[in-house]
Amino acid sequence: MAGTIREIAEIAGVSQATVSLVLNDRPGVGREARERILAIASGMGYVPRKALQASRGPSRAIRFLRIAKHGHIVNPSHRVFIADYIDGLEREARQHEYRLDLQQIHGFDREKALRSFDADSVEGVVVLGTELEEADLEVFVDAPLPVVILDTMHPCLDLDFVDMDNASSINKVVRHFREFGHTRIGLVASSTESENFRQRSLSFMETMRRSGLDVDPKNCFAIDSTYEKGLADMARLLDGTEELPTALFAVNDIIAYGCIQALKNKGISVPGDVSVIGFDNLPSDDFMEPRLTSIRVSNGHMGTRAMRLVLDRIADPSRAKEKVLVGGELVLRSSVRALGGPSLAGNPANRGEE
Repeated sequence: MAGTIREIAEIAGVSQATVSLVLNDRPGVGREARERILAIASGMGYVPRKALQASRGPSRAIRFLRIAKHGHIVNPSHRVFIADYIDGLEREARQHEYRLDLQQIHGFDREKALRSFDADSVEGVVVLGTELEEADLEVFVDAPLPVVILDTMHPCLDLDFVDMDNASSINKVVRHFREFGHTRIGLVASSTESENFRQRSLSFMETMRRSGLDVDPKNCFAIDSTYEKGLADMARLLDGTEELPTALFAVNDIIAYGCIQALKNKGISVPGDVSVIGFDNLPSDDFMEPRLTSIRVSNGHMGTRAMRLVLDRIADPSRAKEKVLVGGELVLRSSVRALGGPSLAGNPANRGEE
């Protein structure tokens, strides 16, 4: 993009919000200032969008930009949580007479990402930030349309975010392990870069510290976030492990699946020898053996919140940026055993299932 909103605002001597109103053909800016901003934008090679249709009918759209930077997380194994995001986005968009426009990008190219904003009917964009780093997301700070980042959080960026509350969810994981007598608790982290994975690992370490529990580095593993590679990684790491903790927290369910299978292949019982908790509550959790205890966050609700936030931003570009965290709940199944007692299998009264 030849000229950013910030640069145009500086040259025109107005606020970025005023520039956003003009470039999005919104009311509230005088004729003289509007013409000056459009002239500056045109001179900088910025082509403003066409005026919105007076009817504001169903041709209005919000774009969901799904970016698979490396595909280790945004892939078919995780299609369920992405589908839930889309359901929430689409349901809320429809209530406000918008349609949801879907676009996918493989790899991350800054220019290609910004070109996704260039559509006459699109008024705002929700970006799936799962695989994106802070440096990647900086490109959206001066995007020509209102933008909300979904499924990651970077507090220092001046953007709207909707993400899951990793810290409170991990606290529930550690508390549950402790209630079942586990004090030697390990971590199965991801070798794939992801802000949510990092935050879950950090939250685990901090929660353990606040609980007065030590984390032995020998009980911390990092494996790939795809099932096949994660299984191979965990199998290799187990070869050099003499003693395992009594419980493991995996930063997502796919990693938990690979971990559990690797343990079982080594003749290690789950949950007989090692209890395991995952994160995401994927549908496959019900069919795992043992059935996986996991953190459930309503991805549909996260999609709804993201859509509401982008619509609020369209209505008022100057409003303060918001960073929304959605809490999770622990769904109890049979992959956790009380030390000195049975697992939860066969005890529906103890399950957090619907």
